[in-house]
Amino acid sequence: MKLFTIVTIVITGLMLLGLTLIFVQPDVDDLTSGNSTAEQQYAPGWQPIADTVLTEHCPANDLYDYPFADYCHNVVFAWGGGDLDHSTGQLYLWGGGHNDYYGNEVYQLDAITGKLQRLTEPAEPAEPVRSGITELAPFDGTQPNSRHTYDGLAFISEAGLLWAFSGALAGINSGRADNITWLFDPATQRWHKDHATGDIPRGAFGVVAAYDSKTGLVFLHNRAALYSYQYQRAGGVYKRLNDEGGLGLGVNAAVDPVNRKMLIIGQKKQILYDLTAESGYQRTRPPLKGDAEFIQQFSAPGLTYNSKDGHFYAWPGDGKLYKFDLATLSWQGMAIAGDPGPQVRHGTFGRFAYVKALDGFVLLNNPRQPAYFLKLPAP
Repeated sequence: MKLFTIVTIVITGLMLLGLTLIFVQPDVDDLTSGNSTAEQQYAPGWQPIADTVLTEHCPANDLYDYPFADYCHNVVFAWGGGDLDHSTGQLYLWGGGHNDYYGNEVYQLDAITGKLQRLTEPAEPAEPVRSGITELAPFDGTQPNSRHTYDGLAFISEAGLLWAFSGALAGINSGRADNITWLFDPATQRWHKDHATGDIPRGAFGVVAAYDSKTGLVFLHNRAALYSYQYQRAGGVYKRLNDEGGLGLGVNAAVDPVNRKMLIIGQKKQILYDLTAESGYQRTRPPLKGDAEFIQQFSAPGLTYNSKDGHFYAWPGDGKLYKFDLATLSWQGMAIAGDPGPQVRHGTFGRFAYVKALDGFVLLNNPRQPAYFLKLPAP
């Protein structure tokens, strides 16, 4: 009888505890839970991702006696770009430069887990009065100083490396563009200078670049010509492909690896390259058709290739997502509720990307707001 009474009491207690746990759970807001090691479950539409406000992950102000936290928003605002590792769904962000921000730390946004983190600490400032040394070029040369990256970043998925080329370098008396190629290894969280050879491009502001998953090449344009870059362990090899220049600062690029096309849009321009030697890497300027007015209005809209349906998609922060039909060379706009726009002033560059594993788009638009994920509604 006593045993029966004890069991009854235990069972009753567990039931009451279960009910208590149910009723004391906190209310869930509209943020997708972040900083988890589990895969996120995204519902259709735009969704902010918790704990992904970039300015909340900045270095401290007292580090090296430089106000990093006060100015690190310029990792994005100052023509800052990024690129996605398509094999992992991780978006890498790096920027700053010129007089806007001297921090050269790297950030990673994992779309799969919904986690944003700072992977590296900024380098210690070099002495600014020493000739030829910019404010954040480290003395041992193992980290590149920060810069306006524009669309000059590309993730080489097969090698697992973030490629970076040129941009407006940090420094009071700087702002120049060099032609050094840098590679960042997320596994070791270290940069190294690439000993590139071949037709090395001239440094420039407003470089556009995109990784081609079919050939393993990075295709880039430095506002003077189109080039390819082939990664090799001993040093990458550049090759000049087409000499037509003239792009401007506010442009962004993406590659369709199936149809061998590179699309560049922004600042009232739409340029299409055929990425085949047989065509001579032909460059055309298709007329703006369909819902293409956004290209006239916005600098460097987010641009990515959807490997599931085979279309380019663009996001300019005007409440719509735009799909490009390569067969008709026409754009179609789709209004989707909850759009996180407006786009920041200088452009989105590579901070908008299609994530194949989740069949959706990740976006980091404003460094003072959370990142977003877009899952397209079912047709």
